[in-house]
Amino acid sequence: MAVKRLFIGTFIDYTLFEPIYNEIVDELGEVVFGKWTEINNLHFTYKFLGNIEIDKIDSLIEGLGDILKQKESPLKIRGLGCFPTANKPRIVYARVFNPDNSVINSYHIIESRMKKLGFAPEIKHFVPHVTLMRVKSHLTGFSDKLKTYNNMPIGLMPSYKISLIESTLTNKGPNYNILA
Repeated sequence: MAVKRLFIGTFIDYTLFEPIYNEIVDELGEVVFGKWTEINNLHFTYKFLGNIEIDKIDSLIEGLGDILKQKESPLKIRGLGCFPTANKPRIVYARVFNPDNSVINSYHIIESRMKKLGFAPEIKHFVPHVTLMRVKSHLTGFSDKLKTYNNMPIGLMPSYKISLIESTLTNKGPNYNILA
């Protein structure tokens, strides 16, 4: 059976990011090495679904219901961090803040609806973030350089949309297609 690799996420308006993103790539690129996310692919993920049979996608969209819509709530992108730590970075990310907690509330609704559809609940605590880089290696000064971006304002989106997104992996990186 044919499948599509899917996740539920929100794309970031990369035009807000462009000037600061280029600065981050230039500055951090001196002390950390790996794969930077293409600016037009910047997003955050509520839930990764994996490979889903094509004939089940419509019922998945129906099960998610009204959560897949535009939210009239601001997103603040501010400061950088790392998973798991700045001393052993694997992911460099930008923090996502949402003053009215609609992102967190939406996450819980998504988890509840996905559980009803037979998906296992997430084990890890949900931390809204935009992955900027998958780290291969870093130099000693990385942690100090990262601290200079700890509280830096990066962008403000007045609203956002939760989408069901197809991810097609290629040798040049992922291609994303919004399904709903």
